[in-house]
Amino acid sequence: MSGLAARASEKLRQFVRPGGRLLAALSGGVDSVVLLHLLRTLRGRHGFLLSALHVNHGLSPNAGRWQAFCETVCGEWGIPLEVARVTVVRDSAEGPEAAARRARYGAFAQADADWLVLAHHRDDQAETLIFNLLRGAGVRGAAAMPVMRDFPGRPGLCILRPLLDAPHEEIEAFAREQGLAWIEDESNEDMRYARNFVRRQVFPLLRERFPGCDAALARAATHFAESDELLDQLARTDAGTAMREGRIVAAELARLDDARARNLMRHVLKRENLLLPDSARLHEIVRQICTAAVDSHLSFDLRGRELHRFRGEVWIVKPADAGDETEWHGEEALAWGGSMLRFAPCVGGGISRRKLELGRVILARRRGGEHLQPDCRRPRRSLKKLLQEHDVPPWRREALPLLWCGEELVWVPDIGIDCAWQCAPGEAGWVPVWECD
Repeated sequence: MSGLAARASEKLRQFVRPGGRLLAALSGGVDSVVLLHLLRTLRGRHGFLLSALHVNHGLSPNAGRWQAFCETVCGEWGIPLEVARVTVVRDSAEGPEAAARRARYGAFAQADADWLVLAHHRDDQAETLIFNLLRGAGVRGAAAMPVMRDFPGRPGLCILRPLLDAPHEEIEAFAREQGLAWIEDESNEDMRYARNFVRRQVFPLLRERFPGCDAALARAATHFAESDELLDQLARTDAGTAMREGRIVAAELARLDDARARNLMRHVLKRENLLLPDSARLHEIVRQICTAAVDSHLSFDLRGRELHRFRGEVWIVKPADAGDETEWHGEEALAWGGSMLRFAPCVGGGISRRKLELGRVILARRRGGEHLQPDCRRPRRSLKKLLQEHDVPPWRREALPLLWCGEELVWVPDIGIDCAWQCAPGEAGWVPVWECD
């Protein structure tokens, strides 16, 4: 085998078991064509199943031609090909490159495979390191790309980059030696894209002044990756004392020094697959969590999730998705915002069916000033006090579906059924259950 094939084979031997399902990302460019050629050559030796995926972004007028090329290559090589057409938000605030990457990885996430195999190489690694450093990334960003990693948010799917230690020059030379054909993406010459500017303008100057800089930067990325793993190990150690039931205890977080406290917070946010806030904002979030009064409630927006400090603990939750006022006609399931309510029939428990039939039954949000008597031995009390006593978190309170019959409040999740509406022994009733995250 050539040196390139031997190194790719070693990576496959290290990570892939016989019978593993490999899906190669095929753009049609030289790197991905070489990758697919090598996998096709090595699948008999390693005993894996091979297919390919082409993502059609629809951004170029040549997108259809690229797709046709990939279909031809896979047809000639006898490799099953799946084509995913994605929509890229051109005017996205994150920029066209990041928007395309997000759309592409959204397609990758649907892969029915054990391994998503990508054609990233050593030059990509060096460029990614420089690009991330210019963005002010921390150790994890400087670690750039690992050879193998779990696919975020997709249990059972892993990413493998078997060409990561190979320079692009070697890959292109291999393609020419093998007589392989590939396509050129004209957008790779567009200097409006930041990565192209780094690749076409910055790196030629670096290579001229510092020969071998690509290999040196790739080695640096490896060192940063080792440091990142050590920081993760430290965070896991700190989590053992500073976390309870998956939540950070604010008082324990405050006992750590500032750097370790921020490291633990990054670890928790990464575990939740969240984009990390910038350094200044992360510093402020941790500072407020550690210094706030014991009974204070803090809230921070994390782009699709919310971070709350409540009852001395840090909660990461989805934003409340309360439904609109909805009439209930006896269905056993009813949508409420992004959640569901289910009504289970019963006898001698729950809400009296007979009484509910006497008026119009609706589900509605809190209006303020409601009162409820869930315990017949105690007086009617304000819902606000009941929610506080039952430790219902503030972000959950606003999404609660309150069940009314006429002008009377009948049931509140987490609190219970009003005494006047509870079933007598032997009476038919409904037991409501709110299914939410």
